Amino acid sequence: MEASAATAIMSPSEFELIERYFNSVFSQGLSPGISLGIGDDAAVISPAAGQQGCICTDVLVADVHFPAAADPSDIAQRALRVNLSDLAAMGATPVCFTLGLTLPAADEEWLSHFAAGLFAAANRFDCPLVGGDTTRGPLNIAITVYGEVPVGEALRRSGAKEGDSVFVTGSLGKGRTALEALGLGKTGENTDAIEAVKGFRDIKRSDMTPGYKDFLYQCFYQPEPRLTFASAARQYINSAIDLSDGLYADLGHLARASGQAMHVDAGALPFAEAVIALTDSAQRQSAALFGGDDYEICFTAAVDSAPALELIAAESEVVITCIGEVAAGTGVTVRDDGNIVSMEGNHGFDHFRGAEK
Repeated sequence: MEASAATAIMSPSEFELIERYFNSVFSQGLSPGISLGIGDDAAVISPAAGQQGCICTDVLVADVHFPAAADPSDIAQRALRVNLSDLAAMGATPVCFTLGLTLPAADEEWLSHFAAGLFAAANRFDCPLVGGDTTRGPLNIAITVYGEVPVGEALRRSGAKEGDSVFVTGSLGKGRTALEALGLGKTGENTDAIEAVKGFRDIKRSDMTPGYKDFLYQCFYQPEPRLTFASAARQYINSAIDLSDGLYADLGHLARASGQAMHVDAGALPFAEAVIALTDSAQRQSAALFGGDDYEICFTAAVDSAPALELIAAESEVVITCIGEVAAGTGVTVRDDGNIVSMEGNHGFDHFRGAEK
């Protein structure tokens, strides 16, 4: 009992933790638009002239969005980067973010590594922490990112036009492949994501190389938000969405918001070398369509905008691929060698679908 009491007395308070691991790291180098940062009851932000604010929030739950036992530095990197991917889908530039952190205990070693990863990501994307809250409870991370975009230029889901081409940045299926290949989706509610992609337990793990492992690890924990490309390409993009729940589900959001149909050519879906090596064609197609966690941007644009978009992509060091077209109608249709792919029994990740089973 005496040892427990001593431990309780020596444990840092909430405010000591904030000061030690967050205030001291994130209180310097704020942009001119941030009049008051971390340390007060609220931050004070002044939008730049001619800019509108964009705000988005993601909540990451241990053993749902990341393994609780993962390196806390990696957890922090993933938490901020997936939020920034939402800003990218709006064509916005990051300004700052707030952090809500629920911890089972005041583990200073864990916090030290978490803060280091968070600072590395914040520094990489010039997006400082300006406030938040910490409390005790199951491990959860809630990040709200604030960004800016020129007035009237924010990208939306509702602008797709009949005849547009459908594009994606980067490659697909890597998030779902990483879950299985690295053994990250075996526990907790992530089993719902596993069930969304059938046949994945037969992945070719024997073909895993150190290079593929490193690539997939980085894809999962350090996805690259396509901020530079989306910001530069805004004038050519009619609609856009961040790919977090799988191409099929997320394209469905574009279709509904725009009142159009989306036709996808499965043979055009882009895959990284690691995904091709570790999966068969059916697995990687399912991973792209239903697996989620890719954090690329899917967007539509006029056919004659393709050359300009390709140039911007090259300058932004990202690859874009045309995977289909927008047509009159509703919903999403996927064709493989001209044949319509059945979507029966498949779905993207849904936090509440598992609760209904």
